[in-house]
Amino acid sequence: MPLMDTNSDLLNRARRLLFSWAMRTRVGVWGDRSRISPPARIIGGDGVEIGERGTICEHAWLNTKGRRKDGKPALVISSGSYIGRFVQINAWHEVIIEQNVLIADRVYVSDSEHNFTDRQNPIRSQGESYKGAVRLRSGCWIGIGAVILPGVTVGRNSVVAANSVVREDVPDFTVVGGIPARILREV
Repeated sequence: MPLMDTNSDLLNRARRLLFSWAMRTRVGVWGDRSRISPPARIIGGDGVEIGERGTICEHAWLNTKGRRKDGKPALVISSGSYIGRFVQINAWHEVIIEQNVLIADRVYVSDSEHNFTDRQNPIRSQGESYKGAVRLRSGCWIGIGAVILPGVTVGRNSVVAANSVVREDVPDFTVVGGIPARILREV
């Protein structure tokens, strides 16, 4: 049995390396030793920059509309950051993930939201609008199932508890949790 696990691990590692090699040609910048696991998706890859030693897990979706008008990337994932399984990040203008950020599984991050002002048209056909930059500062940890809304900065080495909805900035070295998230304690 251990031999089967070893073979399976080797096969998965080979799949991840091949997939990473193929995906690196689809993004603006791809850092050394960064890995993405299939079947993750990157849409608008020229608007994505991934630093060194980054990890993007299975089924993650990274969505941009390409580079911004000023030529800068809409989504930056800095060195050493980890993006869990089934994470969705929508970066229409500016989502910055600093170094060594840990994003658990099933997290949603967006700098935009759907328009819904026209009562005569379905919301789906009204498009979306950029609402505010999102910044996840160095060393923060976003717990499983959390939602980070447009315009939010999560401070350095802060923790967002599982299943929280963050609507306001989180100070450095703070633990927040709840719906909406509120400060629970300092780190």
